[in-house]
Amino acid sequence: MNFDDYQKAWQAQDSRPSVALNADALLEEVRRKQQGFRRMIFWRDVREVGVAAVLVPVFIHSGLTVSWTLHLAAFGCFVVGADMVLDRRRQKRKTPDVHASLKEWAATSLAEVNHQIWLLQNILWNYLLPLGVPLFLFFGWCAWSLPLPIPARVFSFLVLSGFVALVDVVLYWLNQYAVRKGLEPRRQELAELLRSIDPEQPGAGIKSGKPLGPLLLVVGVCITAVILHHFLNAQG
Repeated sequence: MNFDDYQKAWQAQDSRPSVALNADALLEEVRRKQQGFRRMIFWRDVREVGVAAVLVPVFIHSGLTVSWTLHLAAFGCFVVGADMVLDRRRQKRKTPDVHASLKEWAATSLAEVNHQIWLLQNILWNYLLPLGVPLFLFFGWCAWSLPLPIPARVFSFLVLSGFVALVDVVLYWLNQYAVRKGLEPRRQELAELLRSIDPEQPGAGIKSGKPLGPLLLVVGVCITAVILHHFLNAQG
């Protein structure tokens, strides 16, 4: 029996015993799907935080041998990874009790799906740009260091930055596709279930703000580092 069958069973209230049985089966199905959803998000975060953790020492070492600007790329990776870990800890504290009702499980599941949609819709602000800004700064340093005329330096910067921008566009599109094909149907399914349980309850909406914290932190550190570097070189 799939989720739609359980939902139809919940809505078809022919007798009290069958309603209780169908509600228990539906609760078990909601729990099972939510646990699968959490495992998927957990392992996705493990992969991305793991990649960030590997890149931090790589960029630190490269910063010592290639350019100091790569230290800022290491900082960007650290910020993105730390933000993912903190967000996962905040979401973990919202797990419902094992004895919670179907309504509570469905509401919590809907809130978590909404949160994940919000994160992916704002991947530009909390992931791509915090990683991209230090790389753009590094490409600018590389282009400016070339023994070429200024137009050629600008062209080199645009080529290098264009490649990163293209990768970012592809990643952004893939995440929006995942929202449309995977998360949005799940969100509508849970919202419909909640309305069938309690028509009076307002549905949980997706947050409208943008997670600008990681980006603002990285940009602030990059600006400070550039000013300090220029000041120290001028003093030397």
